[in-house]
This record gives sequence, C-alpha cells and structure tokens, in this order.
Amino acid sequence: MSQDSVERLLGRLLTDVSFRASAAQSLEKICRQEGYSLTEGELSLVRRIDTSIFKILADRLDSGLCRAATREKITPQAQKLVMRQDHQRQIVF
Repeated sequence: MSQDSVERLLGRLLTDVSFRASAAQSLEKICRQEGYSLTEGELSLVRRIDTSIFKILADRLDSGLCRAATREKITPQAQKLVMRQDHQRQIVF
C-alpha cells in the first residue's frame, strides 16, 4: 500500500462513520471490500489499528469535515456499533 493509500484509509476512518463501524467489525475485510490493496505485512499492521481512537478524534472534528452521507444516514447496525464503542469508551476513560 502506498503512502497515499495509507493516508486515504486513515482519513476515511476518521471522517466516515459507516466505514469506521464496519472497520470495527473487521478492518481487514472492509479494506478488501473497498479496494485497498494491502500486502501481508500491511494487513498485519492494519489488524493492530484500534479503530475506537478514530471515533474519539472524529467527535472533535467539525461535522463539515465528515462525509455528508454518513452524517445524514447511518445504518441501524452501524449506529449500534458506534453506541457500543461510546459505551466502552466511557467505561475505559
């Protein structure tokens, strides 16, 4: 994966709540579904990403920086995941 792909992946995790919720289930799977080309070494690194950190950062962003579609409509499954992550974060912090 090129540096550009890494930056696109990280930016998407930060600004796209639906993508982030899917990534919380399986970051490796969503990367493959969305066409991110990853080597085995990169997959190993991706598996170690704590996607809950992106939710914390995203909460601090102006909503204008997030994907419009994800601000307006989020699937019920993604909403449950986001709520679960919020609950877990409150317990940890």
